[in-house]
This record gives sequence, structure tokens and C-alpha cells, in this order.
Amino acid sequence: DGRDEFLDNEEEQSPGLRRKKLGLKIQDIEGGRVKVIGVEENSAASAAGLAKDDVITEIDGQRINNTDDAREQLAADAGKIEYRIQYLRNGKEQEALLRIPQKLKTINL
Repeated sequence: DGRDEFLDNEEEQSPGLRRKKLGLKIQDIEGGRVKVIGVEENSAASAAGLAKDDVITEIDGQRINNTDDAREQLAADAGKIEYRIQYLRNGKEQEALLRIPQKLKTINL
């Protein structure tokens, strides 16, 4: 249906919600699949090796049929910082380990 989701590379704070951002733009495509339509430079997604036109098939062993599935799988555990992403590139199955960079606190004393 042409829906797309953008999963940025920094965490965002809003009341009661902390969302992971990955630097990955995805879109539903025909056949119950999710296609990568953009990857931000210097993001968790680019560090994992994901690229435009990859088709995500699974996240941590769970089949991904649409962008809602992808968002739910990535948001399921707020403390999780690593995800195994199965995807197709040029028709070949591949796997990437996507790691969310930790934000370290800095203060001046």
C-alpha cells in the first residue's frame, strides 16, 4: 500500500516512550515484504551493512511481512541493543547484526 517508516539513528525522548532509531527507511512492498528504501550514513543500519533495495525477511527469527511487524519487533524490548536481521540482496539470503550504539553521558565538572 506504499506505506513507509523511517527509523532514525538516535533515540528520541517523549513522555513515557523511548524509541530506538536505526537510520533505516523501509516500505511495504507487494507479496508481504519490506524493502529498504534508504539508509542514513553513519547509522546503526549502515554499520550493520544494510543497503537500499535490501528486502528484510526476519528480525530475530520472527518473519517480517510489513513495516508494522518490523516496528513491533524492534520495539518489543526497550533495553535490547542487538538484532539479527535476515534479508535478501540480489535474491541471496544474508544476515546482519544490527547494534544500537549506547549513548554515554558527558558532564563538565
